Amino acid sequence: MAGQTEYIDLRRVGREGLAQIRRQVVRLKKMGRSGREIEEIVGIRQNRISEIWSAYQRLGEASFLAKSAARPGKPALLPPQAQRELREIFMTKTPQELGLRGQVWTQGQAAEFVRRTYRIELAPRTMSAYLARWRAQSRRPRGRLTVEEKNAKKPLL
Repeated sequence: MAGQTEYIDLRRVGREGLAQIRRQVVRLKKMGRSGREIEEIVGIRQNRISEIWSAYQRLGEASFLAKSAARPGKPALLPPQAQRELREIFMTKTPQELGLRGQVWTQGQAAEFVRRTYRIELAPRTMSAYLARWRAQSRRPRGRLTVEEKNAKKPLL
């Protein structure tokens, strides 16, 4: 169709491309161009142009940089070293050995341990994702012991 704007998919332009588009929008806006004109020149929708301009007014040139994946107001995710340490702990120790209740790690216990140890607050869903990634999720116990397991000698404590 003649006269229709072909829009850019901003998810596919990468960090540098997005920063370049943001700079171009701000430059055009400073030149006094309207949202419709910028839409036709740059190839992005007016609502996005408005968001870019508002962010620039609020943050200045820092608004050109790509945003982090974390949601605003949420603490940073676990650093790599902490992830390695926690994975080792969750795979080799029980909560009871570390002063928590229970024999099997749950989302809540794992999140509590992270909060106590690293002072990082993680949502249950985030903790669940870490446990799944580390393959440290608790498994439902089997229904019954086998005859061999019943008759096995238990070590003396």
